[in-house]
Amino acid sequence: MNISRSISSIISQLGLRQSSLPFEEPTEIVIQNILTTTTIPMYSQFVPQVREDTVDLRHLKQVDSKLGIYVLPESLTVTPVMSVTDVHMPVETNRGMYGDVATPFGVSRSIQGVLVHQAYSMVIGAARSEPTFEYLGENRIRLYGFPRTHVTIQVSCEHDENGESIPATCYDSFMKLALLDTKIFLYNNLKLYDSISTAWGQINLKTDDYQSAEAERSALLEDWGNTFHLDFDFAWEYM
Repeated sequence: MNISRSISSIISQLGLRQSSLPFEEPTEIVIQNILTTTTIPMYSQFVPQVREDTVDLRHLKQVDSKLGIYVLPESLTVTPVMSVTDVHMPVETNRGMYGDVATPFGVSRSIQGVLVHQAYSMVIGAARSEPTFEYLGENRIRLYGFPRTHVTIQVSCEHDENGESIPATCYDSFMKLALLDTKIFLYNNLKLYDSISTAWGQINLKTDDYQSAEAERSALLEDWGNTFHLDFDFAWEYM
């Protein structure tokens, strides 16, 4: 998504091209700051950016080697991380149900080989828990049962400030929140002004039109909170 297009659209819809707002920065910069500090972080809560990288745990910075606590790699922390959604063995190195447990030597595709493999897997399953993880916040993750080898980590994080990581199909919903955030900002900062002098004369700001923006924003976020999960494809990957 092109954030410049969003800024131009907001300026046009709110009729801000003919008025000079009482701020030090140009109107475009004011609205851009609103989007980057308020709209994008909140929108990311409902439509996060997904980053994924395969790392070698032997080379990953450890906070506590005994507890298996690691610091996420820089490739995943370009923007603030909100949660870790998945950790699994890479497909190219996954040799079985648990990644580091190979199939028994000599197992073939014969009936006997299949039975041996099934019995082997049942024993391993009873003797060992499946690897899992826990996100501790502040870019720290705790791994349980993962071998010290390559793992693939997937995180949900905030979108880039330039908006390019937001899908173009989300433009409409993003603009709904962006418009309300801008109205709230303008109302809170301009409600003490009745009018502004411009080259075209006095312009009545009519900030009362923005008074309901806070309630509309709360209603929008509540609606999204009840329905946003319907947009996700929960395609679980098993090891």
